[in-house]
Amino acid sequence: MKKSLSLFHLIFYGTGMILGAGIYSVIGKAGGVAENGLWISFLLAALCASLTALSYAELATMFPKTGGEYIYVKNIFPQWPYLAMLCGSMMIFAGISTATTVAMAFSGYIQQFADIPEFVTAFCLLGVFTLVNILGIKESSWVNVVFTLIEILGLLIFVWVGLQSPKFGEALAEPRFDGAIISGAALVIFAYFGFENIVNLVEESKAPEKDLPKGIIISLVISTILYLLVSLTALALGSPEELSRSNAPLSDLTRNAASWIPRTLGAIALFSTANTVLISMISTSRIIFSMAREKDLPRVFSKLLKKRATPWMGALAVFALAIALLPSGGIEVVASASSFATMIAFTVINLALIYLRFKDPERKRPFKVPFTIGRLPLIPTFASFVSVALLFFFNREVYVLGAGVIAFVTLLYIFLRSRRSS
Repeated sequence: MKKSLSLFHLIFYGTGMILGAGIYSVIGKAGGVAENGLWISFLLAALCASLTALSYAELATMFPKTGGEYIYVKNIFPQWPYLAMLCGSMMIFAGISTATTVAMAFSGYIQQFADIPEFVTAFCLLGVFTLVNILGIKESSWVNVVFTLIEILGLLIFVWVGLQSPKFGEALAEPRFDGAIISGAALVIFAYFGFENIVNLVEESKAPEKDLPKGIIISLVISTILYLLVSLTALALGSPEELSRSNAPLSDLTRNAASWIPRTLGAIALFSTANTVLISMISTSRIIFSMAREKDLPRVFSKLLKKRATPWMGALAVFALAIALLPSGGIEVVASASSFATMIAFTVINLALIYLRFKDPERKRPFKVPFTIGRLPLIPTFASFVSVALLFFFNREVYVLGAGVIAFVTLLYIFLRSRRSS
């Protein structure tokens, strides 16, 4: 694969995915729960996300191969090939369901400007970004840079409106820490998901050992600063009750400002949702490519397009699976299942890093998570507890869907293993 990505591109990939569509919806529900402590919920969620981000940074520099979670588990637990297959498949499911649900959200925003059937819009968006994915990582990275800058502009416009309010920053004078803050953090932590997608670009990074940890950390810092400003703005412009009732809080809270602002934010939301779809499709196609290259999926998906060096068969597989999910309905459940799959991966990654510290303490680590007691790394240990705890914040339907995905992966694993041995 072509090494085309610099630290600049990695930062924009991470920031673009983190800022994605989540902040436009989750902040309303979280504001209703955490009330004036919303900004503390965002800080707490950032801390929790950063703990696992450091684990990803260490493992990505130790195993610089496309495939992320799948590659780490396969190398750390070679005696349990099923675990690697399951972890990789869960991340494929998370990526595809994210692309599908956000493509449907994009279709909803389009309705403000043109009366086009939602399925048609989502189908076309997925198709266009499949072509962008196949064209090459350099081309798609510049699309991402432009879209991410537009995302940031939208959030800064919202913050600018908030700065005009005399109530901006009042919440800072009332710091507190209670159960509502923790519940709010459990909601908004999903707005930080996306940093883990950077590791799937490791083989296309010019200097992965140096740039990947920086890209992950810097993108989280940028996103956290913006989220804090947005949360303070939301509290200045509306009450917790107004936030909890709104499905589009950023647009609703600016309706009393200049008339162009809500419509502009609606237009920018198109770029935000589209960017999330693009990055999800790119990273997921790389996981499929990696699993096929390692013979845990049919080898046809390991094919690279000549000259472009992009996993075109993996990209087409992502497109086909995303289209298959479009008419499924229950979008909220599928979206939550994506987060559920991600939290399972976070748990496995932290535990894998802890295990490797004991199994192979002398192994070269270009980046190492700090703070240990003996061989026990404290940050991944705490991160694993956080990840497990967050698994209890989902609806029953999500657990049923997750169990169905695990059952399917198990049957697929048995089928592929039997074919390989015959």
